[in-house]
Amino acid sequence: MFCFLSHIFTNVDASLLCLLCSDANIVEEHISMDGTFDDFLALMPADDCRYALYDVNFTTNDGRATTKLCMISWAPDTAKVKSKMIYAGSKDALARVFVGVGTKVTATDMSELTEDDVIAACRKFA
Repeated sequence: MFCFLSHIFTNVDASLLCLLCSDANIVEEHISMDGTFDDFLALMPADDCRYALYDVNFTTNDGRATTKLCMISWAPDTAKVKSKMIYAGSKDALARVFVGVGTKVTATDMSELTEDDVIAACRKFA
């Protein structure tokens, strides 16, 4: 089901994916080559789940500039139970398809999805 996705995400800074509950299809809602992390966060709905890919630019603990592709699973507490279950059930299958994902972050609240939190998660594996 997700095999077609492995080829469409090259040279992308941010992509937001919506899994449609009615027919289990994935819809690419937004793709961007520029913008800030705050612009990216503004795309996350307050009451529905999303998967996102974000290319994180950061400096490692030893001072090297690097990038990592981060897969973000957004499942806010206010989302419907059905949506949360569908996203949770498809997370591992989708993660296997995205070749090159270096870090995975799961967030249920905006306080868990700050730029500092995402960079810290990337630094753990840099």
